[in-house]
Amino acid sequence: MTRKSFLATASFAAAILATFLVQASSSTPSAAVTSAAPATPVITDRDHVVRVYYFHGNARCVSCRKIEALAGESVRAAFADEMKQGKVEWLVVNVEEPANKHFIQDYKLYTKSLVVVDLVDGTQVRWKNLERIWELLREDEAFRQYVQGEVRSYLEKPS
Repeated sequence: MTRKSFLATASFAAAILATFLVQASSSTPSAAVTSAAPATPVITDRDHVVRVYYFHGNARCVSCRKIEALAGESVRAAFADEMKQGKVEWLVVNVEEPANKHFIQDYKLYTKSLVVVDLVDGTQVRWKNLERIWELLREDEAFRQYVQGEVRSYLEKPS
């Protein structure tokens, strides 16, 4: 297991635990809460969070790895401050791991995917599968602009 995949797995496990604790302490059930809310000590105000997921399986081709790399670089480069503040989160998730299989149904996944999720007060209010990543795969700058524009639109207009 690489350091990167270990950190992603550890973050996901912490997220599940945090979500369970929050839901257990809540007197009213929430309608559509995502199950992966990584605990980041820097975050103090979680009223509005934009979460960007890259979903993959065990088989990872060159194109899939390029999408992950370009998307991650695009998010980290454009939203470094927002990530430090906890307003934007980048998560890489293997949907073939048993604990992650629900994402396939949650976001209607049928291939490797980049999904932007809008959370307000810890509740998922909207999401979008950025399907154009496949058509923009060979146009790095257009790919970056597309991803950054979609994330920015979720940051600027919470539902």
